[in-house]
Amino acid sequence: MVKEMLSVGDIAAMFGVEAKTVSMWRLRYAEFPEPDVIVGGMAGWDPDRAQELRVWESRRPGQGRRALMAEHVQEVLRRTFVFQFMRPRDFASAPIDFPGVVYEDGVLADGMEVKAAEHLIGVLHDQGYELVHTDAVQAMRRVLFDRWSPDEVGEREFIGRLFDDHGRIYHGCTAFDAAEYTLRRLAALGGELRPRQQ
Repeated sequence: MVKEMLSVGDIAAMFGVEAKTVSMWRLRYAEFPEPDVIVGGMAGWDPDRAQELRVWESRRPGQGRRALMAEHVQEVLRRTFVFQFMRPRDFASAPIDFPGVVYEDGVLADGMEVKAAEHLIGVLHDQGYELVHTDAVQAMRRVLFDRWSPDEVGEREFIGRLFDDHGRIYHGCTAFDAAEYTLRRLAALGGELRPRQQ
């Protein structure tokens, strides 16, 4: 017998918010109830925990220290994109650029998406941050290079690829946008970028 779990979308419906809001709660608030399972990168909660989720939501923190921390993490990620992942001064149109990146006929060579994810995670690690996820590299690769669906990131959210096969950021997307979308997508995958434990 298969047991159905509550998804991020189900929890959003419980509280009359969008799925992206629940994903951001998970990112911002360490005390948000942990999922019982993660299957295919999607989090699930046992339906028997609905009351626990309601209690948490009734006591949900306001814009306190944790929210400020999330904004700080987003700014660190934005600066990392601009200065250590994308070419500064022309990052809107120039391809991504980092040590060891290889292009073939203007397109990222095989294995470069994974290498880009590894590089970004490494740079963030050097700055004192860690990506908490069972498979951090594959999660970051998916965040940066895959197209998403509205079910994964919420209606009216950006679902395109952040970076294309040419390593260029989506037209009209800034490094600030890319940082915000990256954190939202990591949250949807059950991941989080946070300061490393010393």
